[in-house]
Formats: sequence, C-alpha cells, structure tokens
Amino acid sequence: MRVLSCAQFWALAIMKRIALFLFTLLGSASFFAVVPGTLAAEVDDNVVWIDVRSGQEYRRGHIEGAINIPHGDIGHRIFVEVPDTFKEVHIYDGSQGTFAGIALEILMEIGFQEVVNEGGYEALLEKQGISEE
Repeated sequence: MRVLSCAQFWALAIMKRIALFLFTLLGSASFFAVVPGTLAAEVDDNVVWIDVRSGQEYRRGHIEGAINIPHGDIGHRIFVEVPDTFKEVHIYDGSQGTFAGIALEILMEIGFQEVVNEGGYEALLEKQGISEE
C-alpha cells in the first residue's frame, strides 16, 4: 500500500472534486436534475433538508428546518449532522443545482441511499411557496 503525503492527498481530493463537478456539468445534468419544487419541504423524521450554500447565504434565508453544510464540507460534516444513511436527504444550493449535484454524488458514494437534488433555493421558494426561516 502506497502512503500519500499530505500534499498528494489534498491534490487527489481536489482533483476528485473537480472531476465530480465536470461530470455534473457535462453529462449528468439530467441524472441529477429534479425540477425545483417537485417535492415540498416536509416535516418528517425520515427526511432531512441540506442547504449546501455558504453560511452567509444560509443566514440570509433558508428552507425551514434545513441544515447548512456548505458543499465543500459535505463529506466531512454529514455524519455529524445526519448519522443515518437511510434517511431521505433533499439537497439544494444557491444556483441551479450544480453544487447540490456534487454534494449528491458525494453522499451516494459514502452510502446514503435516497438523495434528491432539489436545485436552487430561489426556484424552490417560487415554485412551491415553501416557508422561509
């Protein structure tokens, strides 16, 4: 087994994220895309909403009950916030679902079973009239 230096480890991690980002942009948009607003924000013990925007964007407004985990931190913080991989996870971001798609891919890789890319925050509010906290 080859041991990686710290710099090699982070370079590999960054390259993987870039690859996931490109994969999301170039070919899998239809795989990750769910028309924003097709699922209402539910209050359910088995459903978790994750806001992958920055903390500053989250503080300006978010879906009621959503947990803020910026997309760059999702792999590190998800098990602290959502230890049960069998929960249904709905993810949204600040644009059109691109960063939510990256987070979705990471969650699927680490074992979450039901993950839905809800798209962008503004579109969710407009389409469903979901309450803002």
